[in-house]
Amino acid sequence: MNMRFLKLKSFLLILFMFVGLTTLSGCGDSNDDSHSAVDLRIIHTNDHHSYLDSSSYDLSINEVTTRVEMGGFSRLSTVIQEERDENSIVVNSGELNGTLYFSLFKGEPDFKIFNELELDGYTLGNHEFDEGDARLAELIEMANFPILSSNMTPEEASPLYAVKDDIKPYVIKEIDGEKIGIIGILKVEKTKNSSLVSDDVTFTEEITAANQAVAELEAQGVNKIVLVSHVGYYNDIVFAENVPGLDIIVGGDTHSLIGDESELEEIGLTRVYADDQTGPFAGYTHEGIADLDTIGSYPTLVYGPEGEPVYVVTAWSYARAVGLLDVSFTAEGVVESINGNIVIPVSDTFLQQDESNTYVEVSDTVKEEVLQAIDASPILRVADVNPTIESILEPYREEMEATQNEVVGTVAETMSNTRIPTAFAAGETPSGSYAGQVVADAFKRTNVAIDVAIQNAGGVRASLLEGDITLAQLIEVLPFSNTVVMIDMKGSDIVKVLNEGAYYSLNSGSTGAFPYSSGLRYDVNLSGSEFEVITNVEIQDRETGLWSDIEADTVYTVATNSFTAQGKDNYLTFAEVRDADPAVYEDTYILYYVPLLEYFESLTDNILPALDLSEYCLKSVTE
Repeated sequence: MNMRFLKLKSFLLILFMFVGLTTLSGCGDSNDDSHSAVDLRIIHTNDHHSYLDSSSYDLSINEVTTRVEMGGFSRLSTVIQEERDENSIVVNSGELNGTLYFSLFKGEPDFKIFNELELDGYTLGNHEFDEGDARLAELIEMANFPILSSNMTPEEASPLYAVKDDIKPYVIKEIDGEKIGIIGILKVEKTKNSSLVSDDVTFTEEITAANQAVAELEAQGVNKIVLVSHVGYYNDIVFAENVPGLDIIVGGDTHSLIGDESELEEIGLTRVYADDQTGPFAGYTHEGIADLDTIGSYPTLVYGPEGEPVYVVTAWSYARAVGLLDVSFTAEGVVESINGNIVIPVSDTFLQQDESNTYVEVSDTVKEEVLQAIDASPILRVADVNPTIESILEPYREEMEATQNEVVGTVAETMSNTRIPTAFAAGETPSGSYAGQVVADAFKRTNVAIDVAIQNAGGVRASLLEGDITLAQLIEVLPFSNTVVMIDMKGSDIVKVLNEGAYYSLNSGSTGAFPYSSGLRYDVNLSGSEFEVITNVEIQDRETGLWSDIEADTVYTVATNSFTAQGKDNYLTFAEVRDADPAVYEDTYILYYVPLLEYFESLTDNILPALDLSEYCLKSVTE
């Protein structure tokens, strides 16, 4: 019998002796010492970021690169239907925003799909607040499934207050007569700093909230507890190590791909769990987590503060996979056996390269071999689309496709895309990539916490031509699968990274590395030495709009794209700052072109005006 069950029994005996015939109030169901063993299947998804459709992906099948149509909720729902039974719970660890589906429809198709899936619990993540309290309240009103968040409380001034009773700290589901507690928790700092949540929402520290929720569940006779979190893989392990009473943690936020290393490698995938970790909870650390024997495994075994086993799982991202976890509990609430893995659903159409390296559909013979390999894989599964989910998505998909050819704005004056600027004096008409400036301006507006944005010229692939512009043309300007990322870094590092990109662009032949910025302006010496190409850097106060010299030791929040954030195009300091402290780095997972679209939508009459020379990043350029 585990320690927390003994403690519960002792607590109840003392309570009844003291209170006599009185009953517990406000606890829901009455306490009951009788429990039984139970088998539970947990089916889970996370971090879909409004990727609702399937997408092409190159896997290795029979040691041949094979292009498949992977994931998407039409196929994920088919797997969920196949695997769900009366001993199952289906949960989602949260995260909207990132594709045109969200940009246009603000979560509506996502929540309609989750209604159809009849989720047993949906934990709010930080991006659920990206459109503010009012829009999230509207989505919650749409939901016919439990919305979970034990550490977020709307005050009366917030639009979320109207739906506060629909936001549950936890729910209890009965499986074979046994109560299963399902708790929801989000990452406080990340939500407050990287979304549009209002000041009228209060938050409770994560460990405190988890302990409180567990205590309340145990007081109601629940000794089998699942935490559905949105805090990141390493922080889930922090939960496991510090909160007694947890049994299973189903996580999200960091897009971690975990599982059997050899099984993943056999299909051309590698485990990803060390990168992109959000920072630890206040007062806690990630020290030693990377050295755990079970790190990266599905499930990840962690020992709790009382020595009890706790298991952590997560299921990748972008609706590519669904997690299936089978758990056998003893009557005392201890996990007796556990087994599972992620399942990646794919279509039955496969492409491989021909002699000219063009991807073509495989022959019937090769297709049969591929199907046999998929059937032998514990991870891959051929799955048909779910017609009900398709019927939900189709009108949104049609509108979205039509939107790509609709005019989304007007460019008042052509914004050219000249990568390397030519010489001009201060006060003269500047040269360079006006389009790069516009993209940086759009990135800066992605989040209210961003002070400056830096965009490499080569990441912008076309000019913004005078006249009407369509979404399809915006995508041509930013065609890559990059995302917008945020990095907190000192002013001295900002100056350094600007020079790294600029010097590299001028001396390597890779002209696309030249940096354009929003919220920054600087002089350029095209003949400058390694750290003297960009000088006299000024920064604009995001509150007052006033310009001043950048402060070397002041920390600013920088937006850039996920390509340069990796140190590509010689933006080495981005990678160095991130590696030194992963907590200062956040990938918003918002697709490259989405901020540009939303920038046009925010402009008066959707008209992009001529360049404001006072805010252009290049003050002067000398040879």
